[in-house]
Amino acid sequence: MKTTGKLNVLLVARVSDVQQRKALPAQEKRLLAYAEKMEWELGRDFEYIEFDETAFGKDRKTFNDLVIDRLKASEIPSIVVFDKIDRFSRDSSSTEKRDLTMLVETGKLEIHFPSDNLYIHRYSPAADKFRLDIGVSLGAYYSNSISDNVHRRFEQLLSEGVWVHRAPVGYKNINIPTEILNKPIKDIVIDKTRVHFIVRAFELRAEGMPYNMIAKQLVANGFTNRNGKPALSKGAVEKIVNNKFYYGVMTHNGKEYEHKYPPIIRRALFNQCQIVKDNRKNSKTKWDSKDFTFSDILRCGKCNRTISPFRNRKWVYMRCTNPKCDNPNTAESLLIGSMEALLKRISIPDEIMDKVIKELKTKHDDQQKFYLQSIVSVRHEYDEIDNKLASWFDKLVDEQISPAQYDKIVRTLNDRQENLNNKLELLTNGNKDLLVTTSYLIDLANRVEILFKQGNEDQRSKLLGYIVSNLKLNDKKLSFSINYPFNMFVEEKERSLNGSETSIWCGYRDSNPGPHPWQGCALTAELHPHTQ
Repeated sequence: MKTTGKLNVLLVARVSDVQQRKALPAQEKRLLAYAEKMEWELGRDFEYIEFDETAFGKDRKTFNDLVIDRLKASEIPSIVVFDKIDRFSRDSSSTEKRDLTMLVETGKLEIHFPSDNLYIHRYSPAADKFRLDIGVSLGAYYSNSISDNVHRRFEQLLSEGVWVHRAPVGYKNINIPTEILNKPIKDIVIDKTRVHFIVRAFELRAEGMPYNMIAKQLVANGFTNRNGKPALSKGAVEKIVNNKFYYGVMTHNGKEYEHKYPPIIRRALFNQCQIVKDNRKNSKTKWDSKDFTFSDILRCGKCNRTISPFRNRKWVYMRCTNPKCDNPNTAESLLIGSMEALLKRISIPDEIMDKVIKELKTKHDDQQKFYLQSIVSVRHEYDEIDNKLASWFDKLVDEQISPAQYDKIVRTLNDRQENLNNKLELLTNGNKDLLVTTSYLIDLANRVEILFKQGNEDQRSKLLGYIVSNLKLNDKKLSFSINYPFNMFVEEKERSLNGSETSIWCGYRDSNPGPHPWQGCALTAELHPHTQ
């Protein structure tokens, strides 16, 4: 803009929506025609500026820099010409409208709207100012209506299972050409070049691997991002393994919908990753740390945080990962000694072998019956929820409840069905676990002490995880539960040594039975004082 002469005139054409880009040439034509009518000469009296603000989104710095700041700096009166009022502003509270209005009130600016036959200057009558305000309000209403229509369209598409955003990694957006329509149909399909990396990411996370290690392993195996670069961040992995989209549920503005695209993983695998996430919140142990006998199976009896090993010279000690916890350090050798003493008690003498086998078969039959009854009960409840969902949908159609109430009820019922699915999977897997032969269990019981002494740290840890559970260390006292059926071996052997004929077997269920049988008798071993 020139700062000399009688006038400084700016002809401004602008669009703020992709669909309005085609309107720029028409705005230019009308603005130049108005300049010719006013006998303004391009380069001498006026300058034409065009804004395609769809390229800037919410960023209005370009308009401020090229128009408002230059008008404020001008020492002579100026004129800004917009084709219509809605090209001026669609927000009565916008900064640019306030700035231009202030320049008008100080006599430094006139605003012309030729298509609306409106001219605003310092001495404009109230009727003209009212027309301007009404025009701005109508423009704001039009803009908000477009936004509402977009939101309603999004809601409709989401309810139909259509994702309205960019496809997550492992999927890709495609355009399907059509002969009938003028434009292609957009769709989302599985990205065959990356889908196996996504599955592997979930599998590694389910095994307990941290996000950064998963990222490194996937990149080492050939993963590339959308730009073709071998790069994957820790945050990207975290976003992937916590995204429900991969098993069939999409989330938009905090609301969940089932989508129509083929799932990449099973819901059970996603849930397992969530369990790992919850467990690792209280764990400070490194994933690739050295194996120790009690790694990942021993917890603090005071704060329930992980008990981690550390080496001091030639001795290994166990300590709580919570720096504020007052649970004292304990030598690993004492814990191993306590476990060896327990494993000696598990072996079965020949004279009580027949009785043990008989009891095991009886327990096995009882457990099979328990599992079958539980499976039938779970499936029955699942079917009842399906009937409830159908009933609530009928009430929604009859307008007996609001859509918000219906969504809340459906979410609750769907969550319950998800829990029932997980429970049914546990019951099914647990039922298979019962097929372990009696001979195998007895052979393991008689060899467990030797296996523990001769095994390495990793083998010892896995063996203890099979035989005992709920291992906790509290003030140098080790507490644990002996898993079924090893708890029965211990008790029967002790009764035999004491000469008791009374059967006091410790069953696997309590007054509130759950679906998993490995709940045994709790024992506590007090360790000798041995600290650093």
